Amino acid sequence: MQGGVGLAILVNANAKRGGRRVAVQIARALSGANVRLTSRIEQIEAWLPSLQEPRCILSAGGDGSAIALVNALDHVYPQGTPLPTIGFLPLGTGNGWAHALGAPKLDRCLRILAAASEARGPLPTRRFSVFRVEGRLAHFAGSGFDALILEDYKNQIAESKGPATHFSKSVYGYLTATLLRTAPKVALHGIPNVIVENLGDDAYTMSADGKLLKVHGARRGTVLYDGPAGCASVGTSPEFGYGFKAFPFAERLPGYMNVRIYDRGALKAVANIPNLWKGKHPLAGMHDWFVQSARMTFSRAVPLQIGGDAAGMRQTIEYEVSPRPLDILDWRCLL
Repeated sequence: MQGGVGLAILVNANAKRGGRRVAVQIARALSGANVRLTSRIEQIEAWLPSLQEPRCILSAGGDGSAIALVNALDHVYPQGTPLPTIGFLPLGTGNGWAHALGAPKLDRCLRILAAASEARGPLPTRRFSVFRVEGRLAHFAGSGFDALILEDYKNQIAESKGPATHFSKSVYGYLTATLLRTAPKVALHGIPNVIVENLGDDAYTMSADGKLLKVHGARRGTVLYDGPAGCASVGTSPEFGYGFKAFPFAERLPGYMNVRIYDRGALKAVANIPNLWKGKHPLAGMHDWFVQSARMTFSRAVPLQIGGDAAGMRQTIEYEVSPRPLDILDWRCLL
Protein backbone atom coordinates (compact mmCIF):
# COMPACT_ATOMS: atom_id res chain seq x y z
CA MET A 1 0.00 0.00 0.00
CA GLN A 2 1.26 3.44 -0.91
CA GLY A 3 1.84 5.69 2.10
CA GLY A 4 0.40 9.19 1.92
CA VAL A 5 -2.68 8.44 -0.20
CA GLY A 6 -5.06 11.39 0.06
CA LEU A 7 -2.34 13.76 1.26
CA ALA A 8 -1.31 16.83 -0.69
CA ILE A 9 2.01 18.37 0.36
CA LEU A 10 3.15 21.82 -0.62
CA VAL A 11 6.93 22.31 -0.35
CA ASN A 12 8.44 25.78 -0.19
CA ALA A 13 11.21 25.89 -2.79
CA ASN A 14 13.01 28.48 -0.66
CA ALA A 15 12.75 26.58 2.64
CA LYS A 16 15.66 26.90 5.08
CA ARG A 17 16.46 23.18 4.82
CA GLY A 18 16.41 22.95 1.02
CA GLY A 19 13.08 22.78 -0.72
CA ARG A 20 13.89 20.61 -3.74
CA ARG A 21 15.83 18.04 -1.75
CA VAL A 22 13.05 17.85 0.83
CA ALA A 23 10.39 17.47 -1.87
CA VAL A 24 12.22 14.38 -3.15
CA GLN A 25 12.55 13.03 0.40
CA ILE A 26 8.82 13.47 1.03
CA ALA A 27 7.85 11.91 -2.29
CA ARG A 28 9.96 8.82 -1.51
CA ALA A 29 8.59 8.46 2.03
CA LEU A 30 4.96 9.05 0.98
CA SER A 31 4.75 7.66 -2.53
CA GLY A 32 0.98 8.05 -2.69
CA ALA A 33 0.99 11.74 -1.80
CA ASN A 34 0.64 14.63 -4.24
CA VAL A 35 3.84 16.63 -3.66
CA ARG A 36 4.27 20.04 -5.26
CA LEU A 37 7.30 22.35 -5.09
CA THR A 38 6.33 26.04 -5.33
CA SER A 39 7.86 29.45 -4.70
CA ARG A 40 4.90 31.83 -5.22
CA ILE A 41 1.31 32.00 -3.99
CA GLU A 42 0.08 32.07 -7.60
CA GLN A 43 1.55 28.60 -8.10
CA ILE A 44 -0.25 27.37 -5.00
CA GLU A 45 -3.56 28.78 -6.21
CA ALA A 46 -3.10 27.08 -9.58
CA TRP A 47 -2.38 23.73 -7.90
CA LEU A 48 -5.21 23.64 -5.33
CA PRO A 49 -8.14 23.18 -7.78
CA SER A 50 -6.52 19.99 -9.09
CA LEU A 51 -6.87 18.28 -5.71
CA GLN A 52 -9.89 15.99 -5.37
CA GLU A 53 -11.20 16.01 -1.78
CA PRO A 54 -7.78 15.82 -0.13
CA ARG A 55 -7.60 14.18 3.26
CA CYS A 56 -5.13 16.84 4.38
CA ILE A 57 -3.11 19.57 2.66
CA LEU A 58 0.25 20.09 4.35
CA SER A 59 2.67 22.97 4.06
CA ALA A 60 6.36 22.05 4.31
CA GLY A 61 8.17 25.23 5.29
CA GLY A 62 7.94 27.86 8.01
CA ASP A 63 5.20 30.17 9.21
CA GLY A 64 5.41 32.18 5.99
CA SER A 65 4.70 29.04 3.95
CA ALA A 66 1.80 28.14 6.24
CA ILE A 67 0.24 31.58 5.81
CA ALA A 68 0.75 31.43 2.02
CA LEU A 69 -1.23 28.17 1.95
CA VAL A 70 -4.01 29.59 4.16
CA ASN A 71 -4.39 32.67 1.96
CA ALA A 72 -4.35 30.61 -1.23
CA LEU A 73 -7.12 28.38 0.17
CA ASP A 74 -9.12 31.47 1.11
CA HIS A 75 -8.83 32.74 -2.47
CA VAL A 76 -9.60 29.44 -4.19
CA TYR A 77 -12.43 28.05 -2.04
CA PRO A 78 -15.69 30.04 -2.33
CA GLN A 79 -16.67 32.04 0.72
CA GLY A 80 -19.16 30.16 2.88
CA THR A 81 -17.67 26.75 2.11
CA PRO A 82 -15.49 24.96 4.67
CA LEU A 83 -11.77 24.76 4.05
CA PRO A 84 -10.05 21.36 3.91
CA THR A 85 -7.96 20.05 6.79
CA ILE A 86 -4.44 21.45 6.68
CA GLY A 87 -1.17 20.60 8.44
CA PHE A 88 2.38 21.83 8.85
CA LEU A 89 5.77 20.14 8.34
CA PRO A 90 8.49 22.23 10.04
CA LEU A 91 11.19 23.31 7.57
CA GLY A 92 11.47 27.01 8.34
CA THR A 93 13.38 29.09 10.84
CA GLY A 94 11.02 29.61 13.76
CA ASN A 95 8.20 27.16 12.92
CA GLY A 96 5.96 28.68 15.58
CA TRP A 97 2.64 27.30 14.31
CA ALA A 98 4.01 23.80 13.66
CA HIS A 99 5.58 23.63 17.11
CA ALA A 100 2.38 24.88 18.75
CA LEU A 101 0.72 21.79 17.27
CA GLY A 102 3.44 19.46 18.50
CA ALA A 103 5.14 18.74 15.16
CA PRO A 104 8.33 16.66 15.62
CA LYS A 105 11.27 16.66 13.21
CA LEU A 106 10.57 16.03 9.53
CA ASP A 107 11.69 12.37 9.42
CA ARG A 108 9.39 11.45 12.26
CA CYS A 109 6.53 13.46 10.75
CA LEU A 110 6.82 11.41 7.57
CA ARG A 111 6.81 8.11 9.45
CA ILE A 112 3.73 9.21 11.39
CA LEU A 113 1.91 10.22 8.21
CA ALA A 114 2.78 6.91 6.54
CA ALA A 115 1.32 5.02 9.51
CA ALA A 116 -1.76 7.25 9.60
CA SER A 117 -2.34 6.53 5.90
CA GLU A 118 -2.79 2.85 6.70
CA ALA A 119 -5.33 3.66 9.42
CA ARG A 120 -7.39 5.85 7.07
CA GLY A 121 -10.29 7.75 8.64
CA PRO A 122 -10.19 11.42 9.65
CA LEU A 123 -6.97 12.86 11.04
CA PRO A 124 -7.01 14.49 14.51
CA THR A 125 -7.22 18.27 14.34
CA ARG A 126 -7.30 21.38 16.46
CA ARG A 127 -9.42 24.36 15.45
CA PHE A 128 -7.74 27.74 15.06
CA SER A 129 -9.02 31.17 14.18
CA VAL A 130 -7.11 33.51 11.92
CA PHE A 131 -7.58 37.23 11.37
CA ARG A 132 -7.45 39.53 8.38
CA VAL A 133 -5.11 42.49 8.20
CA GLU A 134 -4.71 44.56 5.04
CA GLY A 135 -6.45 41.86 3.03
CA ARG A 136 -4.23 39.02 4.26
CA LEU A 137 -5.02 36.22 6.70
CA ALA A 138 -2.53 35.59 9.48
CA HIS A 139 -2.14 33.95 12.88
CA PHE A 140 0.13 36.64 14.30
CA ALA A 141 1.04 40.20 13.36
CA GLY A 142 2.15 43.32 15.11
CA SER A 143 4.10 46.52 15.41
CA GLY A 144 6.92 47.53 17.68
CA PHE A 145 9.65 45.28 19.08
CA ASP A 146 8.39 42.19 17.24
CA ALA A 147 8.42 43.83 13.81
CA LEU A 148 11.79 45.49 14.44
CA ILE A 149 13.35 42.26 15.75
CA LEU A 150 12.15 40.29 12.71
CA GLU A 151 13.55 42.92 10.36
CA ASP A 152 16.89 43.04 12.20
CA TYR A 153 17.03 39.25 12.47
CA LYS A 154 16.51 38.80 8.72
CA ASN A 155 19.06 41.52 7.93
CA GLN A 156 21.56 39.80 10.21
CA ILE A 157 21.02 36.50 8.37
CA ALA A 158 21.43 38.21 4.99
CA GLU A 159 24.71 39.80 6.10
CA SER A 160 26.14 36.58 7.59
CA LYS A 161 28.72 34.53 5.73
CA GLY A 162 30.29 31.12 6.27
CA PRO A 163 29.84 29.39 9.65
CA ALA A 164 28.22 32.54 11.08
CA THR A 165 25.17 31.92 8.89
CA HIS A 166 24.16 28.82 10.86
CA PHE A 167 24.46 30.77 14.13
CA SER A 168 22.45 33.68 12.72
CA LYS A 169 19.56 31.36 11.79
CA SER A 170 19.34 29.91 15.28
CA VAL A 171 17.57 31.10 18.40
CA TYR A 172 20.90 32.62 19.47
CA GLY A 173 20.94 34.68 16.30
CA TYR A 174 17.43 35.86 17.14
CA LEU A 175 18.60 36.95 20.59
CA THR A 176 21.75 38.69 19.33
CA ALA A 177 19.69 40.61 16.77
CA THR A 178 17.40 41.69 19.61
CA LEU A 179 20.21 42.76 21.92
CA LEU A 180 22.68 44.27 19.46
CA ARG A 181 20.42 45.73 16.78
CA THR A 182 16.86 46.27 17.95
CA ALA A 183 17.38 47.35 21.55
CA PRO A 184 19.79 50.22 20.70
CA LYS A 185 17.36 51.57 18.06
CA VAL A 186 14.44 51.54 20.47
CA ALA A 187 16.54 53.12 23.23
CA LEU A 188 17.53 55.91 20.83
CA HIS A 189 14.10 56.69 19.38
CA GLY A 190 11.84 55.74 22.27
CA ILE A 191 8.47 54.02 21.92
CA PRO A 192 5.27 55.43 20.39
CA ASN A 193 1.84 55.74 21.96
CA VAL A 194 -1.07 53.72 20.62
CA ILE A 195 -4.85 53.93 20.87
CA VAL A 196 -6.54 50.53 20.69
CA GLU A 197 -10.24 50.65 19.75
CA ASN A 198 -12.66 47.76 19.88
CA LEU A 199 -14.46 47.51 16.52
CA GLY A 200 -16.51 44.45 17.39
CA ASP A 201 -19.16 43.71 19.97
CA ASP A 202 -17.97 42.10 23.19
CA ALA A 203 -14.43 42.45 24.51
CA TYR A 204 -12.68 40.49 27.23
CA THR A 205 -9.52 40.88 29.26
CA MET A 206 -7.42 38.62 31.47
CA SER A 207 -7.26 38.73 35.27
CA ALA A 208 -4.02 38.34 37.20
CA ASP A 209 -4.96 34.75 38.01
CA GLY A 210 -5.62 33.87 34.35
CA LYS A 211 -9.41 34.18 34.21
CA LEU A 212 -11.33 35.73 31.34
CA LEU A 213 -13.21 38.88 32.33
CA LYS A 214 -15.79 40.62 30.17
CA VAL A 215 -15.11 44.32 29.61
CA HIS A 216 -18.44 45.77 30.71
CA GLY A 217 -19.87 48.42 28.43
CA ALA A 218 -17.48 47.62 25.60
CA ARG A 219 -18.95 48.25 22.16
CA ARG A 220 -17.79 49.42 18.73
CA GLY A 221 -15.54 52.43 19.23
CA THR A 222 -14.69 51.73 22.88
CA VAL A 223 -11.07 52.65 23.61
CA LEU A 224 -9.44 49.68 25.32
CA TYR A 225 -6.01 51.27 25.70
CA ASP A 226 -4.35 54.66 25.21
CA GLY A 227 -0.70 54.79 26.17
CA PRO A 228 2.88 53.77 25.36
CA ALA A 229 3.49 50.61 23.33
CA GLY A 230 6.87 48.98 22.96
CA CYS A 231 4.97 46.15 21.29
CA ALA A 232 1.40 46.08 19.97
CA SER A 233 0.58 42.66 18.56
CA VAL A 234 -2.29 40.34 17.67
CA GLY A 235 -2.27 36.54 17.67
CA THR A 236 -4.48 33.45 17.47
CA SER A 237 -1.65 30.93 17.90
CA PRO A 238 0.45 30.81 21.09
CA GLU A 239 3.97 30.62 19.69
CA PHE A 240 6.01 33.17 17.78
CA GLY A 241 8.82 30.74 16.87
CA TYR A 242 11.67 29.04 18.73
CA GLY A 243 9.28 28.29 21.59
CA PHE A 244 8.66 32.01 22.23
CA LYS A 245 5.17 32.03 23.80
CA ALA A 246 4.25 35.49 22.59
CA PHE A 247 0.50 34.81 22.95
CA PRO A 248 0.13 32.29 25.79
CA PHE A 249 -3.65 32.80 25.95
CA ALA A 250 -4.32 32.92 22.20
CA GLU A 251 -6.53 29.82 22.22
CA ARG A 252 -8.42 30.71 25.37
CA LEU A 253 -11.46 32.17 23.57
CA PRO A 254 -12.33 30.54 20.20
CA GLY A 255 -13.41 32.99 17.53
CA TYR A 256 -11.47 35.85 19.13
CA MET A 257 -7.96 37.19 18.68
CA ASN A 258 -5.59 38.08 21.51
CA VAL A 259 -4.47 41.72 21.44
CA ARG A 260 -1.31 42.26 23.52
CA ILE A 261 0.31 45.55 24.46
CA TYR A 262 3.66 45.72 26.20
CA ASP A 263 4.08 49.25 27.50
CA ARG A 264 7.75 49.17 28.56
CA GLY A 265 10.84 50.40 26.73
CA ALA A 266 13.91 48.60 25.42
CA LEU A 267 15.85 48.22 28.67
CA LYS A 268 12.88 46.72 30.52
CA ALA A 269 12.15 44.43 27.57
CA VAL A 270 15.73 43.13 27.46
CA ALA A 271 15.70 42.51 31.21
CA ASN A 272 12.39 40.68 30.84
CA ILE A 273 13.36 38.46 27.88
CA PRO A 274 13.19 35.19 29.91
CA ASN A 275 9.70 36.04 31.23
CA LEU A 276 8.46 37.30 27.86
CA TRP A 277 9.79 34.14 26.19
CA LYS A 278 7.97 31.85 28.62
CA GLY A 279 4.71 33.84 28.41
CA LYS A 280 4.76 34.60 32.15
CA HIS A 281 1.53 36.00 33.56
CA PRO A 282 0.98 38.39 35.19
CA LEU A 283 3.88 40.48 33.90
CA ALA A 284 4.32 44.16 34.67
CA GLY A 285 3.58 46.24 31.58
CA MET A 286 1.68 43.51 29.68
CA HIS A 287 -1.98 44.05 28.78
CA ASP A 288 -4.30 41.48 27.17
CA TRP A 289 -7.67 41.77 25.43
CA PHE A 290 -9.75 39.37 23.36
CA VAL A 291 -11.75 40.93 20.54
CA GLN A 292 -13.14 40.11 17.13
CA SER A 293 -12.08 43.36 15.49
CA ALA A 294 -9.77 46.19 16.53
CA ARG A 295 -8.04 49.32 15.27
CA MET A 296 -4.61 50.51 16.41
CA THR A 297 -3.65 54.14 15.82
CA PHE A 298 -0.05 55.08 16.62
CA SER A 299 1.45 58.48 17.41
CA ARG A 300 3.93 57.95 14.56
CA ALA A 301 4.47 55.51 11.72
CA VAL A 302 5.69 52.11 12.97
CA PRO A 303 6.92 48.93 11.23
CA LEU A 304 4.30 46.24 10.67
CA GLN A 305 4.95 42.51 10.37
CA ILE A 306 2.29 40.07 9.18
CA GLY A 307 2.97 36.42 9.91
CA GLY A 308 6.67 37.18 10.26
CA ASP A 309 6.96 39.10 6.97
CA ALA A 310 7.76 42.81 6.93
CA ALA A 311 4.87 44.87 5.53
CA GLY A 312 6.32 48.39 5.71
CA MET A 313 5.47 51.37 7.91
CA ARG A 314 1.94 52.10 9.14
CA GLN A 315 0.27 54.57 11.50
CA THR A 316 -3.18 52.94 11.54
CA ILE A 317 -3.82 49.19 11.39
CA GLU A 318 -7.11 47.27 11.53
CA TYR A 319 -7.51 43.61 12.44
CA GLU A 320 -10.62 41.42 12.09
CA VAL A 321 -11.15 37.74 12.91
CA SER A 322 -12.01 35.69 9.83
CA PRO A 323 -15.35 33.84 9.86
CA ARG A 324 -13.52 30.82 8.37
CA PRO A 325 -11.87 28.74 11.12
CA LEU A 326 -9.09 26.30 10.29
CA ASP A 327 -8.96 22.62 11.24
CA ILE A 328 -5.25 21.86 11.54
CA LEU A 329 -3.52 18.52 11.99
CA ASP A 330 -2.74 18.00 15.69
CA TRP A 331 0.54 16.09 15.83
CA ARG A 332 0.27 15.49 19.57
CA CYS A 333 -2.65 13.12 18.99
CA LEU A 334 -0.53 11.07 16.58
CA LEU A 335 2.65 10.80 18.65
